[in-house]
Amino acid sequence: MNMKTKALNIVKAFMLPVALYLVVLLLIPDRVGNLTSIISILILAVVPTITAYGVHFGFASGIMDFSVGSRITLASMAGCLGGYYFGPVGMVLGALLASLALAAIVGGLFALLKIPSFVISMGCLMVFEVVSETLTKKLGAILPALSTGQYFKAPENMLFLGKPPFNFIVLILVALLFEVINTRTKAANQARVVGSDELIARNVGIKPMKVKFNTYILGSVFLALAAVVSTCYASAVGYASNMASMSIVFKPMMSVIIGMSLSGLVRSSIGILVGNLCLSVMFTGIIALGWPDSLQNVFLGAFLVIILALPTIQRAMADFKRRSAARKAHESVPAAAAKV
Repeated sequence: MNMKTKALNIVKAFMLPVALYLVVLLLIPDRVGNLTSIISILILAVVPTITAYGVHFGFASGIMDFSVGSRITLASMAGCLGGYYFGPVGMVLGALLASLALAAIVGGLFALLKIPSFVISMGCLMVFEVVSETLTKKLGAILPALSTGQYFKAPENMLFLGKPPFNFIVLILVALLFEVINTRTKAANQARVVGSDELIARNVGIKPMKVKFNTYILGSVFLALAAVVSTCYASAVGYASNMASMSIVFKPMMSVIIGMSLSGLVRSSIGILVGNLCLSVMFTGIIALGWPDSLQNVFLGAFLVIILALPTIQRAMADFKRRSAARKAHESVPAAAAKV
């Protein structure tokens, strides 16, 4: 594929969020038809995109991990704690170390117990949420300058990372890092092989369980970066309870599936970004239309089902085209023989 074709495919991919934006613009031009709204849409896509890069590796290997949101919350709190004592470097290192440790716990339990990944992730999610709530309340009494008892405060000298243009710069750098890891590392290639067929992976000497554990660790780096940017954008991070943190993974998961669906046009790094821009436009439109939260949740659930069904629909369409081509080829043989 030459550079001209690649550039054209990228333009085609980005036409999806542009088309969605034009639809929303026609419905409510007075609320989204300005530069501020466009920048807001772009900002809302930053953290889910970075999170999706972290989710992608596990998803590609066949893992369904719903503990992502609770791990990001705890990593954000560890980042705030590190930033409180050691400044910007402490914030990044605190979030990274916490994210790696939490990923090792979830991945280790998955490898040790050998039960479905979504079961492990749900159990860990509930435990991590309790830990985040307890930590926030305990430190609220001990360190009121850091925790109010309801949320952790982000270091003020790091808040710029959550604002334009610095958050966009971070996103670009993270996307480049993801592109290198996803296309040029053994771990990412093995994850795709395991996700396609574990039996074949075993036959060629790949250990699926080890590969899946590695995807937890690899993805945790991106989740730590998402935690830092998210905390700096909100200037604080609060604990979640009653499995509320599970909703954090829905948009990244949708965007990963959209990115995989666009794999014929663009690379995953761009496809995931396009997917998140689509979601950001849609949910901005829903909010601008003033729809109630209950209706927004219904729309989110319906859209999630449709997105999850996309790979199945694509395979069905490919099978139909293949059967149609085979039938036409079969019917053309007697006709050619009759002419002879």
